[in-house]
Amino acid sequence: MRNSCRWGLASVAVGVALVATACGAGPEPTTASDAPRTGGDATIVLGVDAARGLDPAALFNLTPSGDANRMSAIFDVLFAADAATGEVTPGIGESLTSDADGRVWTLTLRAGVRFSDGTPFDAEAVKFNYERIADPATKSPLAGLVAGVTFAVADERTLTITLPAPNSQFDRTLALNLTYIGSPTALRADPAAFAEKPVGAGPFVLEEWVRDDHMTLVRNPAYYQEGRPYLDSVTFRVIADPVQRINAVTTGQAHAAVPGSELSFAQRAEGAGLAVTRAAAGGGPTLMFNTARAPFDDVRARRAVALAIDGKDLAAVVDPGSSQPESLYGPDSPFHPDERVLPGQDKDEAQQLFTELAADGKPVRFTVSMPGSGFFRRTAEYLQSRLSQFRDVEVAIEVLDNASLDRKVFQARDFDLSAQIVPVPDPEPNLYKLLHSGGQTNYMSYSSPEVDAALDEGRQSTDEATRAEAYATVERLVARDVPILPFRNQATYTVHSSDLVGLSLHGDGCLRYDRLGLAG
Repeated sequence: MRNSCRWGLASVAVGVALVATACGAGPEPTTASDAPRTGGDATIVLGVDAARGLDPAALFNLTPSGDANRMSAIFDVLFAADAATGEVTPGIGESLTSDADGRVWTLTLRAGVRFSDGTPFDAEAVKFNYERIADPATKSPLAGLVAGVTFAVADERTLTITLPAPNSQFDRTLALNLTYIGSPTALRADPAAFAEKPVGAGPFVLEEWVRDDHMTLVRNPAYYQEGRPYLDSVTFRVIADPVQRINAVTTGQAHAAVPGSELSFAQRAEGAGLAVTRAAAGGGPTLMFNTARAPFDDVRARRAVALAIDGKDLAAVVDPGSSQPESLYGPDSPFHPDERVLPGQDKDEAQQLFTELAADGKPVRFTVSMPGSGFFRRTAEYLQSRLSQFRDVEVAIEVLDNASLDRKVFQARDFDLSAQIVPVPDPEPNLYKLLHSGGQTNYMSYSSPEVDAALDEGRQSTDEATRAEAYATVERLVARDVPILPFRNQATYTVHSSDLVGLSLHGDGCLRYDRLGLAG
């Protein structure tokens, strides 16, 4: 863990050891007006129901407008990654340290924590959860993250994690993807039912779930933090339309809403007098070119599309008020370059490449496969409209519901061009998973030994200068090969009334529910 929980290198007589400075659990209210009062009920509006259930082993992409907020409230976090910086801070886990090369990690838990069913939250419980993820019978989408990893219980509060290869940034992977731990007792008793009746050690427990309407959670009386949570209950309502989500807060029907991917909704909310809690990260909505099949198995086709697009215009049209990214890394990231590296518009060169490909018998004809939300639909329509101005290129649009998109694009990889939102507050672990040839979310089937080597170096090093050089290499090679193209700067946010305080965003932008409350 870094920043407020920065790990430092300390020389000792027998070698080098990693030690942790004292750290808290992240930002807390600083004034009387910010401090939540005890009691009260809050309603939060999300975009979709928990269609896949709430089993931590079954969920990979946790979005703030979907499963992430529910999981955070029920399970709490073992460790949290700041949504803006990626910095890792403690939750139920007290510390996470590694040996000198980042291969053996020691996880220490807080004393006396129990799941809401009374089961001890100990090292055996964490080991059980991780080994369940690794078990092929579980069919967990997280299995790749623990492949080849071994877990050993040193004592009741200490788990030793041995990785198959050095990874000095493993704490970030754990905080983003392996942070939710379920009760082994409940999981063993009925693993199939656990997704519908989850048992965690978080500030709230499930009381009622009416599918596609609402989920009500009530205070966990056994929660480990004395005096927390502040709220008596949290109700998650489901409203598909993002504008109606904001309207629910404006009219007092809800205290908060996660509108979705469009940043323009934040401006709409502020215009209506609502508060907005933001976390600006790097990355963002990203075009993905399938490099495994025509036309985008030819780098010229990928580059032609990138050069044909006016990035500023694209961002402004599909999400008014947003901006074009200049880098894979956010404007405030220490890895952001001094000048633009990603391809910019060059219509002449784009047309030259389209013409060249057609002469070689490789005309650029492709389908844009996108989800049905307004933001991504507008992106597909923009690409079709602007590329129609060029010769020797044809673009079709395929709009898919979320389930179909997941099956076709993210499982079967049966697509030409698609998109996903990839937050990169720190390059680890999302950039590695996206671009490394063995990356779990490398849906583009992109493979570059040079990129792999640079990503491995950035993952294994604790020296920030070395990491900066490695990720500059990654960006330069991505600009050359164009397997992806970010097209809007990323920020995650929650819209809320002034009555709701203590908002703190982690992961991809979900709330910390031990801190949330109504104004005193």
